Amino acid sequence: MAERPGSGGGRTQERGRQARRAVVEAALALIAERPVGEIQVQQIAERAGMSPARVLYYFPSKDHILAETFRWSERELTERRTQELAGVADPRERLEQYVRLYLPSGRHDVSWKLWLEAWLRAVENDEMSRTADGLDKGWMRDLSTILRDGAASGVFRPVTAEEFLPSFNALLDGLAVHVLIGRLDRTDAVRTALTRASEELHLPPAAQT
Repeated sequence: MAERPGSGGGRTQERGRQARRAVVEAALALIAERPVGEIQVQQIAERAGMSPARVLYYFPSKDHILAETFRWSERELTERRTQELAGVADPRERLEQYVRLYLPSGRHDVSWKLWLEAWLRAVENDEMSRTADGLDKGWMRDLSTILRDGAASGVFRPVTAEEFLPSFNALLDGLAVHVLIGRLDRTDAVRTALTRASEELHLPPAAQT
């Protein structure tokens, strides 16, 4: 039976997608186990069941693997965040869910390990840090929407993004680092962030009716 025109190219593209996915999944597994800086292409290749040469055929360098792994992990979290926040009407509850999604799940949170790696490279402005900049904008857009909805419904006092986001984002990032290094329990981190948000955003008791 003759092959349809272009069918060979389609199979080649699919094999390429599968190979790239195998590399990313191998990197994710390794990042969960050890510091990002210790991971080598050889280790990723072994975990993916490939040769280093084949890995580098699809990714020019370890940095490109890490950047794609970063985008992959955050893409999944973005989809989850979009779904979960859309299902919560009350701005207070939506803010609480946002904070829970933002903070690390624990000391071996892969996405947060990659965030720290990106921050360390920020001075160089390499691919990892540029990736982080783009991903951060998505988080900030969602938080800005929560603030606007909360103010419009009278649940939060009106604040501008410039007034609230920088300090609250810095607080979340600091809490995240403490969770990652084991100095703070995640539950306590969530409580601390929500207490600060409550102090800055909720209407004064006398104004509530």
